[in-house]
Amino acid sequence: MKRHLSEVCGVWTGRFEYEDGTRESVPFSAWLRSEAGRVSGSMLEQNSMIKENEGELDSSLRGHVHDTEMVFLKSYHGTDEEPIYCEGKIVDDGARITGRWYYGWPDEQSGSFENAT
Repeated sequence: MKRHLSEVCGVWTGRFEYEDGTRESVPFSAWLRSEAGRVSGSMLEQNSMIKENEGELDSSLRGHVHDTEMVFLKSYHGTDEEPIYCEGKIVDDGARITGRWYYGWPDEQSGSFENAT
């Protein structure tokens, strides 16, 4: 089904990768809403970064979408971790979002992500 490219509402599942290749890819689920160019939502993922916390991490997403471009910050709940900056491109007639994420200045980590409806 073809959808308007800036309409990213719904449940998305995917994986993100660490660029340095030292960790396995991490599966996630995201619940997204978009209206008037703004995107928001939540995400649930396996914990791959906070050593004291076992299990899953949940986060909030806030950003914007324009045409096929999407930019957002991911902020973890219940932690003092800084937000993760993400930028993506909506592809395959709105069925997938692919992009990159960046975390931690000055010792920045980065990687890629992909999700689909």
